[in-house]
Amino acid sequence: MPWRQFLLATLALSPLAAAAGFADTLLDSQSRSGLVLTVTQADVALVRDRRTADLEAGDQALVVEPLPRRAELAATGLTASGVTVRSQRLQLAGIDAQSLLAAHRGKEVTVVWRGAGGAEREERATILSADGQPVFAVAGKVVSGQPERVVYDTLPPGLRSAPGFHADITVDKAGKRDLDLSYLAHGLGWKPAYVVELADGKATLSAWAEITNASGGDFPAARVRVLAGTVENDPPRPAPRMEKALMAAAMDGIPSREALGPHHLYTIERPVNLADGQSVQVPLMAPMTLSADLRLELPPLPPHAWGGRFAADRPVHPQAVVAFKNNADQPLPAGPARLFQRSRDGGLAVLGQDSLPMVPAGAPFRLSLGQAFDVTAQRVQTDVQKVSADVTETAWEVRLKNGGDNPAKVLVTEAFAGEWLVLEESLRHDKRDSSHAGWSVQVPSRGEAVLRYRVRVKL
Repeated sequence: MPWRQFLLATLALSPLAAAAGFADTLLDSQSRSGLVLTVTQADVALVRDRRTADLEAGDQALVVEPLPRRAELAATGLTASGVTVRSQRLQLAGIDAQSLLAAHRGKEVTVVWRGAGGAEREERATILSADGQPVFAVAGKVVSGQPERVVYDTLPPGLRSAPGFHADITVDKAGKRDLDLSYLAHGLGWKPAYVVELADGKATLSAWAEITNASGGDFPAARVRVLAGTVENDPPRPAPRMEKALMAAAMDGIPSREALGPHHLYTIERPVNLADGQSVQVPLMAPMTLSADLRLELPPLPPHAWGGRFAADRPVHPQAVVAFKNNADQPLPAGPARLFQRSRDGGLAVLGQDSLPMVPAGAPFRLSLGQAFDVTAQRVQTDVQKVSADVTETAWEVRLKNGGDNPAKVLVTEAFAGEWLVLEESLRHDKRDSSHAGWSVQVPSRGEAVLRYRVRVKL
């Protein structure tokens, strides 16, 4: 409602709100001396927020502001040399018109009413009820209604305008202290994003970390570490194993990449500004050069094709696949990859997008570019014989046509459910494993090629 919106805007600018520190020791964002984020791919991050303060000796209340609205206390909470934490909690609701009205129940405020002609009238009133439509005591009478606005003399004790951490602490002696506050921020996550440029049998792979902040808080000039891998998560609280890994990752002295248990931890080189509701891409690792082999692959026939007659398929387009080998000395986290190639004028053209799996160092991997445009393939069953109740012989032709200007190499693959034997073939097959056979067929530009084979299968 209008009066509530006006109230919030007035409080944001009011010196009364800024002066309502009471007897607490307030550490605002100006006291921050370090900020480290360890961000997982499960949309939760460990925040290590260091604040510097001059503390008096003895018992006192401490408030650290602001915190994100989706914060949760981690195992350690607040730690500092010479400081004992007697109790700690998060107060994340902040302030709104309803909570402020309720906190002043039984207290005097200034109520502004607007008359029928638009003129405003102020009067002192005591808040009797804040539920639904407020009720006031005014000059010995009870008044119920929505005023134009309510003006408060001050913020009541215990109600703050920003989400924060509250603790009762005991300080052994007065002096300057570094205090480390650790908490979990939900809604703060990351994912890898890859750009792959193909050229002459090689590829340049660039890796980015895309960090998304939906935590309800800002993180300026943060040192960021991203944890790659699948971590256990038991919403709304992370599993102990995950939290232990995050706490280990938050320690100082971590190199740019380190194996951390079953995961890998990457430290972003420069500080990152992460505003709430923002996504930022930063380099994850230096660009690397990989070997790249472009292949056209025809997927296998369905299993029932080997047990009897099979109607000829219509011509299909083989899948264009790029086979890589991660010859770098570091693994690649799983994430989306966009593939590009330069045209004759030097501009980059998009070839496709695929999901890159988790790839260990030195391991091969593949990315699909979709269907080949110029090449078609058609399988035709030329013979079928039932040798016995469970043995069948079938003969096939694979007719390949290439309408493009360059020769094409097509890998024809078959998968067998039972025992199998290739009896005849026009090209020698490659036995991939106990269930797969493959033939590599060269198809000339603007020409055709035919592959023939006969296979006996025992199901």
